[in-house]
Amino acid sequence: MDYPQEWTDSYYTSKYRTVYTRQELGIPGLRMFGKHTMNQACAPLLPHFHRNAYEFTFVTEGTLTFTVGERDYELSGYDVFMTRPNEVHSTNLIPLSTGEILWFQLDVSEDHLFFLNEEAGEHLVSGLAQLPPHTFHAGSSMLTHIKKAFDLAASPRLRYQASSFLLLALYEIMALSQDGCRSVSPDMERILQYIKENITQELPLEDLARLCGLSLSQFKQKFKSQTGISPRHYINYRKIQMSKQMLMEQKSVTDIAMELGFGSSSYFTVVFRRFNACTPSEYRKKAEEKQL
Repeated sequence: MDYPQEWTDSYYTSKYRTVYTRQELGIPGLRMFGKHTMNQACAPLLPHFHRNAYEFTFVTEGTLTFTVGERDYELSGYDVFMTRPNEVHSTNLIPLSTGEILWFQLDVSEDHLFFLNEEAGEHLVSGLAQLPPHTFHAGSSMLTHIKKAFDLAASPRLRYQASSFLLLALYEIMALSQDGCRSVSPDMERILQYIKENITQELPLEDLARLCGLSLSQFKQKFKSQTGISPRHYINYRKIQMSKQMLMEQKSVTDIAMELGFGSSSYFTVVFRRFNACTPSEYRKKAEEKQL
C-alpha cells in the first residue's frame, strides 16, 4: 500500500495548466497558486498532504470528487473544497474530469500573511481554524475575486491587489460557513433533486425547463449561472456515477447504456471516457483488481 506523500508544487506553465510558486508570487503565506483547464479527463490525485498549509480548490467549470478519510465529496461549478494543514486527501482513484479549477495553498506558519500585521494575521488564522470541513458553495462573485487574484498574482507590482482579492474570498467563505447560505435558488434545488431521483430517465431539457416555468434558454442560463455547469453536463455526470455502481453489479455495458438512456453503448462509452479517462470495461477491471 502506498503511503500518503507530502506534495510540493513546482512552477509550471502550458496552454492548459499554470502553477505559480512562492518564488514567482512573492506574497507572504501564499505557497502556490494554480489554474488547470481540463479538456479531457486527467489522472487521479493519489493520497497526499500539504505541510502547514490550507489548500482551497475552486471549481469554476465541470465536476470533481475529492476524498478525505472514508468520505467522498462531490463538487461542481462554483463549489470550493478545503483541506487543513497536513490533512491527507485524494480523488480516490477517480480521474479529474473535464472542467476548470483554480487552487492555492496558504502556509499559516509564515509571518505577515498576505502582508497583514500580526493582529490581522492572527484573526485570519483563527477564522480559518473555525471553518467546518470541507466544502462550500461559493457563487459567481467569489469566483470573480479568485480569477482576478490569479490574473494579478504573478505581477510583482500588482501582488498587493492580488492579496486583497484572496483575502476577500477567504472572508466570504467564512461568512458563508457561519450563515450556511447557498446561492442556489429553490427551483434549481428542486431540479437537482429531480435529476437525482430520475437519473435512469432520458430527462429532456425542455421538460426540466417546463418544471421550473422557464423557457429552455432561460433554464440553461439560470442553471449554469448558479451551478457553474450546464444541465446536460450535470445529467451526464450523474448518469456516469450511477453507471459505476451498475458496472460492479456485472451488468453488460450495453444494458447499462440502455437503462441510463444513452441510446447506444458507443455513445455511453464516449461519455464515460470523458469523465474517467478509461472505458467502462477498463474501469470495471481496475475496480475488481483493487478489491483483490
